[in-house]
Amino acid sequence: MRILFVRLSSFGDVVFALPTAKALRTALPGARLAWAIEGPLVPLLEGAPYVDEILVADTRVWRKSILGKKTREEISDFLRRGRGLGADLVVDAQGLFKSALITAAIPAGRKVGFGFRTSTEWINCLFTDEHVEAADRPHVADRMLALAEHVTGKTGFDRVPDVQHLVEREDPVVDSWLEQNGSRPFAVLQPFSSKVNKEWSAHDVVAFSEWLGEQGIQPVLRWGPGEEGRAQELLTLSRKSSSSLSPPLILAPPTSPASSARLASRAALFVGADTGPTHLAAATGTPTLVLFGPTPIERFGPIGPRTAALREFPADYNRSGPGSPANAVHEAVRHLLA
Repeated sequence: MRILFVRLSSFGDVVFALPTAKALRTALPGARLAWAIEGPLVPLLEGAPYVDEILVADTRVWRKSILGKKTREEISDFLRRGRGLGADLVVDAQGLFKSALITAAIPAGRKVGFGFRTSTEWINCLFTDEHVEAADRPHVADRMLALAEHVTGKTGFDRVPDVQHLVEREDPVVDSWLEQNGSRPFAVLQPFSSKVNKEWSAHDVVAFSEWLGEQGIQPVLRWGPGEEGRAQELLTLSRKSSSSLSPPLILAPPTSPASSARLASRAALFVGADTGPTHLAAATGTPTLVLFGPTPIERFGPIGPRTAALREFPADYNRSGPGSPANAVHEAVRHLLA
């Protein structure tokens, strides 16, 4: 069976979609799976043994210049490759209008997606033939797994994303940094997010870094494209606050969406906002604490063998009292590292 799996974005949701793709690919005899995804997230799939082909659908870029020559060429190439798959099945695991356009454009005998009560945008349902309702499953990963259960007629799939292909992928920059770091235990901090209301403040990051240093753990700041300036500001603030008992923050090496998994897998701890790199870290098996802001834990909670989540941030980390965010975070970290 030839399958086109459609999950275009975002970083965290693609990580959560990995178990569904693996279930479809491994539970159906002789199946081959192609995945349609946004270009920047392609590295997350490269080398995955359960993804046979990757189709780039840069819908975010296309929408900015829909009439441009380059856009037309890229869309034409995507359609040529997609239709050349000879797909027997299209599984739309996104539930949006943009994924519906992909689903509609690729011929297949079966087109499976979410039902009207489960799709994020109901119009998506008009482009699929078989509808799966999973509104009773709070987590997005479990909702997507319901699609695999419908197609395969099987249950009991592993819901932990398989990211071993990313952990094992050598990266000269990350590997050099790890070698220089030596055997010192370190914790990766991911305070930045694409949505400001998910982030924790600079002073909170520095205060938590100081506490980690007092526990003998080197705090390491992960940053992404466009965040270099903010990262340097945090390092400056940390150096001003550091003491002999608490080493200042240091900067993580530059990482791609894929190489961040390799870095995270070598860490003693990963603490971050509800964002893609944090969920990727959880999947590697590294003890991971997610500090949630406005997004619901039951829908986007971390999935991995050693995870915890707190709805404490954005908040004042140093607020006094036994119920303070600091006490809750420290207790969660101790539990993860026990």
